[in-house]
Amino acid sequence: MATTKEGKPSKMYYGWWVYVAVCICMLLPCCFTFNTASVYYDSVAEAFGVGKGQVGLYMTFVYATACVANLLWAGKLLEKLDLRIILSTCVVLVGGALIAMSLAQSIYVFYGAGIALGIANAWLLWLIVPVVVGRWFKKNIGFMIGIAMAMTSIGGTVFSPLLAQVIQNAGWRTGYLIEGIVALVVCLPLAAFVVRSRPSDMGLEPLGADDPKVIAREAEAKAAGQDGITLKQALKKPSAFILCCVFAGLANLGLTMNFFFPSFATSIGYDLSVGAMVASCVMIASLVGKVILGWLNDRSIVVSNLVGCVPMIFGLAFMMLFGQDSPMWLYLGGILFGLFFAVQPTNVPQVVRAVFGNVSYDRIFAYVAVVMPLCAAVGSSFWGFIYDATGSYNIAFIVDMVFAALAIVVLFAALAAGKKLKAWAKQDAAK
Repeated sequence: MATTKEGKPSKMYYGWWVYVAVCICMLLPCCFTFNTASVYYDSVAEAFGVGKGQVGLYMTFVYATACVANLLWAGKLLEKLDLRIILSTCVVLVGGALIAMSLAQSIYVFYGAGIALGIANAWLLWLIVPVVVGRWFKKNIGFMIGIAMAMTSIGGTVFSPLLAQVIQNAGWRTGYLIEGIVALVVCLPLAAFVVRSRPSDMGLEPLGADDPKVIAREAEAKAAGQDGITLKQALKKPSAFILCCVFAGLANLGLTMNFFFPSFATSIGYDLSVGAMVASCVMIASLVGKVILGWLNDRSIVVSNLVGCVPMIFGLAFMMLFGQDSPMWLYLGGILFGLFFAVQPTNVPQVVRAVFGNVSYDRIFAYVAVVMPLCAAVGSSFWGFIYDATGSYNIAFIVDMVFAALAIVVLFAALAAGKKLKAWAKQDAAK
């Protein structure tokens, strides 16, 4: 049972309402930004007479803007401003951008919309979930992050085939318009009236703060002098920080291949419905993967990342080698790739927490989050330009498989560097 700061029992813990509101924002505006984007690429490219790489370039603007926002203001404002203001701003920006895209008469409108989407998702995709969960809850943090991040996959699974039908029957403009209106109507009231920044705003403690294991862990951290690494310490001995950034970058660069699976399917002779089904397979697997990886993160960071990265290599190989034989190989490859798709939103925050601890987690993760959209910005158009240059996605698939393998190597290096950093920080604190 949840308690107030005065120790009195309360009704249903209010943090659950905040958590549900954030999950719905992941399900709709965040999903509409990323998880349904790929179903529009071919139609938009044909409408404007441009290449797929030029369409994918608007996602580069999304990621590049998010990178700048994370570097300059997103993390700082998340600490200072009321979460209602930040989340309401995110919803308005996403909804408005999608409506603008529905009315666009030039691809350049998409690039402008990408800037608005990037500002919103600097908070929405990369920061809000791990920070809010960490503020309101003390137990099962990895699992809860996984559930929240799985909302984008649920949305992608449900909405991708529906939007493919809308595009075929009513055109891509109608699809974007529906997304924008739904995001505003459903999520703006939740953002403005339901969410709260911290438990203290409601006179509450974080849920699980009275758990004996949590108390023991915090007492151990207090006895050690601090619960993790400060930002100053992390930057003074930057190897662990750099390795976390590299890991996060590889995860983000690799997952952007998902945007091009519908295009890959059409490039080898299938119609858009097969491509949309591949995207749905990715989302279904990502949904399950985020829950599984979140659960594993509370037990073993290493096992969780192996489960996330290794199947992706096989999935892309199956799609590349056997995809033309049967669409079932594409669906299987999409499922295996979906596990890797779950690594960035679910595992990267917990890898950073495992390496640096809690004392300066919000600020350190905000800086790691700079790298994620930066690398995703490259990937969102990089794979499309490879196809435009070669007429095939084979080279792109091989490069992406190498990135997944490198991510595993970098993970082990980051965890080892984190142990050395904590030992140094303990000695430094004792001086």
